Parts: sequence; C-alpha cells; structure tokens
Amino acid sequence: MRETPPRPSVRKRQSRLLPESGSAYLISLLALVLLTMIGLSLTLITQTELQIGANEGQANKVFYAADSGISESTARALTNADYQSKTLSMDEPYGNPLITPRFRIESSAFLPILDSPCNLCEINNVGSYSDRAYRKVNHAIAVRASRVASTQDVPLAQKAISAMLEVQPWRISPPEALLVLDDPLELEKIRF
Repeated sequence: MRETPPRPSVRKRQSRLLPESGSAYLISLLALVLLTMIGLSLTLITQTELQIGANEGQANKVFYAADSGISESTARALTNADYQSKTLSMDEPYGNPLITPRFRIESSAFLPILDSPCNLCEINNVGSYSDRAYRKVNHAIAVRASRVASTQDVPLAQKAISAMLEVQPWRISPPEALLVLDDPLELEKIRF
C-alpha cells in the first residue's frame, strides 16, 4: 500500500497567501486612477485649445472688418472725393441668434498728410493731358472695428488699424479734405 502524503492544512495555505492577497487589486486601482487623471487633463487641454481657437477666429473676423473699413474709406475718397469719417454697422451673417452679433466699423477721416510732385507721372505735365496738375499724395487713416452683441452693445472683440496710403497720380486735394485739421476729435482718431 502506498501512503499518501499529508495534505497541508487550510490554515497553512491561508497564511502563505495572506501577504500577497489584494496586491493585484491595488495595482489595478492605481492604474485606473492614473488613467483617469490623464484623461481629465487631456479634456482640460482640449477645452482650452478650443477656446483659444474660437478667440483667434473672432479676432480674425474683427481684423478683416477693420481692413474692410480702410478699403471702404479709400474707395469713397477715390470715387466720390469723400474724405469724412464714417461709422458703419453690419450684422454678422452666420452669428448666434441669441446675441445677434454685429460689426461696428468706425473710420477716421481720409486725411492728406503729404502732398508732393509726382515726378514719375507722365500726366503731371500740365497742358499735355489736361489743365489740372496731378500730385503724389500720402493719406493717413485709422479704423477701429468692434464685434458687439446688439442686445446691449457689449464689445466681444476690438481691433484698431492705422494705415498710410500713397496715391499717385492724384488730383490736388480739395480744401474740404483739410478741414479735419481744425477738428481735434478727428485728429485724435488718427494714431500710429
């Protein structure tokens, strides 16, 4: 007959496993907490990046609105000899219907600041093409554009642009173009 080896008692087995019991649970719990913290930080970074992108888009819209104010003032001066300051307001085409944003574009007067002979212009020769003398004229203009919520006129974003434009050939500026020099409020708008 064969003798069977004695079986270890249940107590001995438990005492051998007791120091290691639950270590896998703690390791998996620590890994879960670590992954949760990484996920939350990535969520926060993503939200911040989305907000930065939205703010940059809003700043670009206002910049282009101010740039269009310079183009509009230049076109008015070239076509209609209108040198006066002007304020334009236009609704944003695809804006939020709850706040109905719009752009307010305030342009200064189109001020001639330097009037000099146009040496390179062939039409500057008085009498050869007409009896008017043509000149090279530098103009200064400043535009401030704002994106506002039309319910309370709360500014959401603002940009200011100043520009100097040289136009040649240009007919001699009319005297009303220089009336701005007598108005300190208009001169205050033009800053470089």
